[in-house]
Amino acid sequence: HIWKIMVLFQGAKIVISENILKRKNWKIENISLPLVLPTNSLISKCYKIHESVVYFMNIPYARQSISEEDIEAVCEVLKSDWITQGPKVKEFEQKLAEYTGAKYTIAVSNGTLALQIACMVLGLDDNALGITSPISFIASANCIAGCGARVAFIDIDPETLCISVNKLEQYCKKNKVPDVVIPVDFAGIPAPLPEIRELSKRFGFKIIEDAAHAIGSTYKYNERKYHCGSCAHSDMAIFSFHPVKTITTGEGGVILTNDPDLARKAKLLANHGVEREKKGIKHYNIFSSNEGSSFNIPPWYYEMHYLGYNGRITDIQCALGISQLNRIEEFKKRRQKIVMAYNDEFKELEERGLVILPPLPDGSDPCYHLYPLRLTKRAPLTRDEFFIKLREKGIYAQVHYIPIYRHPYYRRQGFQPEDFPEAETYFSGCISLPLFPGLSDNEFHYVVDTVFHLLNNTAIKDKRAL
Repeated sequence: HIWKIMVLFQGAKIVISENILKRKNWKIENISLPLVLPTNSLISKCYKIHESVVYFMNIPYARQSISEEDIEAVCEVLKSDWITQGPKVKEFEQKLAEYTGAKYTIAVSNGTLALQIACMVLGLDDNALGITSPISFIASANCIAGCGARVAFIDIDPETLCISVNKLEQYCKKNKVPDVVIPVDFAGIPAPLPEIRELSKRFGFKIIEDAAHAIGSTYKYNERKYHCGSCAHSDMAIFSFHPVKTITTGEGGVILTNDPDLARKAKLLANHGVEREKKGIKHYNIFSSNEGSSFNIPPWYYEMHYLGYNGRITDIQCALGISQLNRIEEFKKRRQKIVMAYNDEFKELEERGLVILPPLPDGSDPCYHLYPLRLTKRAPLTRDEFFIKLREKGIYAQVHYIPIYRHPYYRRQGFQPEDFPEAETYFSGCISLPLFPGLSDNEFHYVVDTVFHLLNNTAIKDKRAL
């Protein structure tokens, strides 16, 4: 949205308003190799003005996609009697269950809390051990530490960027068997859940699938397709609905399971640990001599069974989530199209040994959340130099992630980077390029051409529609 652009061009201040653009019939387009000029605070990057064309670019690595239908769905709730927890929460939970195949879903305020509650449900405490991948957001480990349990990391498999099954097996043979393993579906790529489930049967640990990146992703096992989050090969799973994810509720998350007991406890923990249903009331004898008789329990009565959280999500958020879920296959198709187009464009750089493209494990059908390109040691720039130069061009790429063990909190626990060679190799070169459904063809080609210019210094590539 351009209301006013002010740049310094050859010493002169030029002010271009929307009215001027209309009056002069100027176009607003992108160029591949921009001349970056000083800007005012209205936009982050302005580019060359030439032959009645204004060039500028400001591309984030991710962005939500909000439609008029989304807005209308939220407005309808605002006009209703329910804006906190009401019918839309239950509807959203039901639709998520139908989509993933999981039997029980508990929508909560964010994905981090979903992980925390899942760990609490499985009984992690001071004597427990939890394992996760180091290449993830810190929440994947903090949920373990938040229960007082000890955290350990298993290095990634470079072929999937997810936790290594072989190294997990070696750990279980040589060390204390974990109480829980939290595989992360990194970038939307399904973790090797069936193989980890087989290990869990041998060693006796529980599994929480961290599918924060992976709603819409599927994988095949024994010729059958499974959705990430289905809990077909895990005890529990979680999704995140942060705006950068495939679908959003603003902030939000969900816990999924096929176990009714786990679901019931998760629901209680997400609501202060409070039980309101008569079948769950255990100690009603305050006002009645008929202890244990549900007939005499008044409808206002409740009991706190666990030390829980206020993790409730609202009808406002869930109305948005329902509307977004209706478009998930559209989002997936667009994300995959962009990823495949990136791969086609960058194949030349990969063949020259300058970059490594994101993996696509056999049998998986990822709904990509990220496009993690990796620079090799042969690239002319380091990852950090590349990152800064992209930002100078108005491309706001990101690094996913700093390995969790590198954070000061975990370094104080004795973790050393050299113990995780694959994670370190990945981290040294990783950078997430823009990937979201609203990425235009012009923006896509601008990113591609800029990458080529920085890494290969070749001529501008031909523009083709995605």
